Amino acid sequence: MSLKQRRVVRFGRVPMTGLFILLVLAVGVWKQPRAQENGLSYKVDAAWPKPLPAPKDADGQTHQWITGDVAANCLDSQDHLVIVNRGFQRGGIAATDGTQSIASPPVLEFDSAGSLVNSWGDATLTPAGAAATLPNSIHGCFVDYEGSVWIAGNGDGIVQKWSRDGKKLLLQIGQKGVCDGVDSPPAPPAGKTWFGRPNRYYPTCSEPGLNQSRTLLNGIADLHVDPTPDPVTGQRGSVYLADGYGNYRVVVFDAKGTYLRQWGTAGTGPNQFSVHGGGHPHCVNVSRDGLVYACDRENARIHVTDRQGALQQTIRIDPPDQKSATWRVTDVDFSPDPAQTYLFVMDLGSGKVRILNRKTGVEVGSFGRPGPMAGEFRYAHTIAVDSRGSVYVAETSNGRRIQKFVRN
Repeated sequence: MSLKQRRVVRFGRVPMTGLFILLVLAVGVWKQPRAQENGLSYKVDAAWPKPLPAPKDADGQTHQWITGDVAANCLDSQDHLVIVNRGFQRGGIAATDGTQSIASPPVLEFDSAGSLVNSWGDATLTPAGAAATLPNSIHGCFVDYEGSVWIAGNGDGIVQKWSRDGKKLLLQIGQKGVCDGVDSPPAPPAGKTWFGRPNRYYPTCSEPGLNQSRTLLNGIADLHVDPTPDPVTGQRGSVYLADGYGNYRVVVFDAKGTYLRQWGTAGTGPNQFSVHGGGHPHCVNVSRDGLVYACDRENARIHVTDRQGALQQTIRIDPPDQKSATWRVTDVDFSPDPAQTYLFVMDLGSGKVRILNRKTGVEVGSFGRPGPMAGEFRYAHTIAVDSRGSVYVAETSNGRRIQKFVRN
């Protein structure tokens, strides 16, 4: 090889080497968590909320309020957070809470600084131990565009609309203790049991549901009240219910509680919800562009439909390293930007909040991990995202708390 040829080869390697370095750097940048690139990293605000009241009785003894299971959380237009909790129910106060603890009211409202600004709810129980006035086994909440508070429960067949101060019941959909189900169910699938049986207060309020009534419900997990005109009636205030602890449907009622439509059956096919296990659908939320997101918890996916139930997309939550986890999708909410670019998904099975590109379903970040410390999760159940992009996570079962995560 001549000297001239060697120079050509030697100097020819310089741009190739530079290109290789640029490619390596580009790949390195590309592999960085997209949530970090887009300013979507989060940290826990361990000082939120402020301590709950500790009232004194007639003897001067202090009794600390305890929430028990924080079943759900929801936000109003002022970024006040409402939580519904099960501390008032039997077993709501645990032995580990101490002998001086008492149940807080069922509904608590906090301002964005974490101060308690309101509390209410009839904590009366039936002789058997079910909630006498409120939905039994409170499970979902929503603050509508008029400021009213809606509450659902997965232990009976009702959804209620309350005045903001909790002093007046404005509307009830369904009949308490009478559900769209059967008293004597057929045998469950092999190796499975029907959710809610035999430890149920009401015979028909359990799996399997009939999934067909226009007046009765069966174990409501979540709800959303649409502030925009309904695509069929043209009226505001349509109520979307995740009727999913006995039934397997998203069912829609108008603002006065009249049945409009439904979709969903039991199964694993498109737009079907899991046959067993309760909580299918486990959540329902409606985006600004009129898409309905429903959580199919046991099937590890999110159904995206239009407001009349036509399937538009199925988003699977099954990361390769944790495919074996169950109860993957328990709640979803949207980022506060006008396009609602990101979808926040509560993944109970892996103890994480996953952040997805809403259009593509591709994960761009996550935060949290299982554990009892601040910023970790023990049975993380529902989420809510405020106008600043802060994320609130309600933990039920042995979690029993609400946590706030703010953007770094």
